[in-house]
Amino acid sequence: MVIFSGLLTGFGRLIGAVATMTVAWATILMFGRIPESRRTLLSFMTLGSLAWLVALGGILIPSVGAFLLAAVPKAPFVEDWWLRLGMLALAAFLPLAIGYASVHFIAPETQPKGRERTTQTLRGYLYTAVYAFTIVFLAAWGLSRKLRSLQTGWQSAHVPVIIKAGHYDAVVDDLDAALGQTGIEVDRRTASGWFVVPLRLLAWAGGKAVADRIPKRLIELTSGDLGILVYPSDIALLGPKDLVSPARAAVARRLGSADTYLTAAMEAEQIEDRLVEIGRKDSVTAADFLPVDELLNTIEAPYDEWETLLRLRLQVERERRLPGAQTLAQS
Repeated sequence: MVIFSGLLTGFGRLIGAVATMTVAWATILMFGRIPESRRTLLSFMTLGSLAWLVALGGILIPSVGAFLLAAVPKAPFVEDWWLRLGMLALAAFLPLAIGYASVHFIAPETQPKGRERTTQTLRGYLYTAVYAFTIVFLAAWGLSRKLRSLQTGWQSAHVPVIIKAGHYDAVVDDLDAALGQTGIEVDRRTASGWFVVPLRLLAWAGGKAVADRIPKRLIELTSGDLGILVYPSDIALLGPKDLVSPARAAVARRLGSADTYLTAAMEAEQIEDRLVEIGRKDSVTAADFLPVDELLNTIEAPYDEWETLLRLRLQVERERRLPGAQTLAQS
């Protein structure tokens, strides 16, 4: 428990919602949308991948193992070799638990049986390695951006999202248009090849069906010193503060009607879908929002996601019911 709580704290401080959304996006690609009741499994797979990586490092690198042994509080009667045995057990069997958890993301009526179920469980070793690499990659990337922003006095900002499979190019077009309406003219360029590595590993782990739904080319939108990387699970902005602030506002407003999700659970995403439908209607009345308000009153979701849904609901109402509101928001 000490290791898991430490990982949770460090993970949250370093990349927080971005990594959570990335793992959620990857899981949705491979197993489908995530019901709120299975969010605990998602957290387990995320933290389990980190714990596996730490345990593996402690086994393969003696200095890391010694540090972990010294850092973990233990009773006087607990021998170091017991803890080493625990690290070995984590490295050997935690991927099996993650593979078993992945089976339960699938709807009960379509869950594999017999040998296929065993194969899916064994694939936990592959999923664990890919998740762990992706999380560490994002952490290193986030840290490098933070250091660069400190060196230059620039601002680094993130908008965690899940871009719907097959809609990456459409979302890039939407963001390009939204920035243009704000007065920020951007150029498109292919992002660094490093950012494609996690996607290729995910395609390798998930097979052809997943590979076909992953964007083949990642885009970075640039305007002078401003850079906006459009990642399938994160819109990352870096540049002078006077450019980042209006750009982030334009991006956040447009994502409310783009082919994206700002939440991770299936029930919350269903509310987002309803709001998009309302936003695209020719005329909107207060009655259109009643079903959404009822769902907001009953949905079981973390407060930050509930707050996101409420903001989206108010945004849609303002833009569709108040004359000129959308023009004002984009000016």
